[in-house]
Amino acid sequence: MALLAFIIMIPVVVVVHELGHFLFARLNHVKVEAFSIGFGKKLYSWKDKLGTEWRICAIPLGGYVSMLGQSDTPQTVEEKKLAESKLTKEEKKQSFEFKKRYQKASIAFAGPFFNFIFGFVVFFSLFFFVGESVNPAFVNSVVKDSPAFVAGMKDGDKIIKIADMDINNVQDVANAMQKANGQSLLIKVIRDGKNVELSVIPKKDGDRFILGITYAPKFESYTKVGFIDSLKMAYNEVSNIVSQTVGAMVDIIVGDRSSKELGGIIAIAQISGAALESGFYTFMFLMAFISISLGLFNLFPIPILDGGYLLIYAIEGIIRRDLSDKFKEKLFFVGFMFIIFLLLLSNFNDIVRLLK
Repeated sequence: MALLAFIIMIPVVVVVHELGHFLFARLNHVKVEAFSIGFGKKLYSWKDKLGTEWRICAIPLGGYVSMLGQSDTPQTVEEKKLAESKLTKEEKKQSFEFKKRYQKASIAFAGPFFNFIFGFVVFFSLFFFVGESVNPAFVNSVVKDSPAFVAGMKDGDKIIKIADMDINNVQDVANAMQKANGQSLLIKVIRDGKNVELSVIPKKDGDRFILGITYAPKFESYTKVGFIDSLKMAYNEVSNIVSQTVGAMVDIIVGDRSSKELGGIIAIAQISGAALESGFYTFMFLMAFISISLGLFNLFPIPILDGGYLLIYAIEGIIRRDLSDKFKEKLFFVGFMFIIFLLLLSNFNDIVRLLK
């Protein structure tokens, strides 16, 4: 189930991202040489009237857009100059590299922008056509030696009350934790149809207090939401994802949170599988979350990511000249190695969690 969910979700959010690049490339008269759904061996392809080859490839784990004059991999100065020297005058008019900075910036920004738009539309559609989910605080797993573990909390417990606060959803648990500010709490749960009381002392983690549990996405009912409220709620969801993700990354960078919290491909597959088992609503909600997270990550000012290109274009615009090719070559190499490091670290964390 996890693998099926993963190969459904990841290609969708990546293709949405690449569709943004594609449409804005066309809008700026850049020739798109190929639009691939998937990687690896071509299973089927065709060309449209503007010369773009549309490909369906064997490995359904994303996709890519190939534009004339832009390489998807770091190039040396010599490789770049050689490629440009082979272009005809007409091809240079359609080359990404020969476009103005604002045009290149719009193409780079379009990918993350489409991820945000897609996430917003999915959230809005779920709220307006289905409703707001009532997501009770069911415990999915208890972290070993955590406050919840010490107190005797079990997988499958449904948290219904913390101190004097009724718990209707997962967010209520977080609110109760902050309100208690680390004090001992009496928590009531339903276990096998019976009420059970537990005494728990939350653990401080950065600027928040935690129990040490994960939640099972079990939606029991939906509350009808109007058009305007659906727009507001969708906007709030996007804003919360952005603020929480940026906050978490800052905490990791300054050392307030551990880099062990980073998750990779295995973690995404596991979460996707659990969401798919929980139903269409949960799966689509997670897809919107992943889409926005992907868009946000690509906006980080790391050379080789879209945000890195945007930063370079902004600097060049301010100083009114291009940065040297040699300097950009070094920047892209550093960015490439940093992304490789993040991939290795996040997937190493996944493997460690599996072994535990």
